[in-house]
Amino acid sequence: MSATRSFVLSCVCGHEFKTLLWDSVHIPEETNLKSKILNGEINQIQCVKCKKRSYIEKNLLYCDSNQKLLIQMYPQSDRRKYIELESEHKKVIKSNPHLRGYTCRLAFGQQEMIEKIRIFDSNLDDRMIEMIKLKILEQDEVVKKTADADLLFSQYLAEEGELHFKLTSIEKNISQTIVISYEHYEELLESPGHFGSTKHPQKTICQGMYVNVNKTRTLH
Repeated sequence: MSATRSFVLSCVCGHEFKTLLWDSVHIPEETNLKSKILNGEINQIQCVKCKKRSYIEKNLLYCDSNQKLLIQMYPQSDRRKYIELESEHKKVIKSNPHLRGYTCRLAFGQQEMIEKIRIFDSNLDDRMIEMIKLKILEQDEVVKKTADADLLFSQYLAEEGELHFKLTSIEKNISQTIVISYEHYEELLESPGHFGSTKHPQKTICQGMYVNVNKTRTLH
């Protein structure tokens, strides 16, 4: 079930106050919270004194029993520990029979969790999406020259046969959409050899609970 906890927080203005933050969200039990997650509004707090709004990045479990999808989000700073965290979660999953048949993923930071939800809502294979992102990062001349490039899946337009990815860079002040034909996704889906590939970084990206191209990158 969904759960919250009470925290005492200190604002930059110096005021301390109590607030509730979400530890876990279960769908469809808390369907209204899904839109808040996708809009980046969950675990947003406001100081009762100066009214400043802030996002509190903390562990958050997202469970959708309809899709049989489980996503454990950690702060971005924990990404370097993904191997250790995967090992811990595999033990937990193995000891919980009700999670059999679930797709279980790790995400680091709010944007990675939102991306995963959007991918599975679009009935796409996140491993294929990460392979496409890898190709963009390796082949797009603009992206190759951008050290802090952040690339995220944003939407699938079925009628147009388009996959949209959002590319951002603070360093180069970039915010643009990259459009990839759905045919490229289908081609990857029809040749799943990369799942058992011994090539790095394909093998690294597709294996385990943390399925993300960021496993192979040094992020700035």
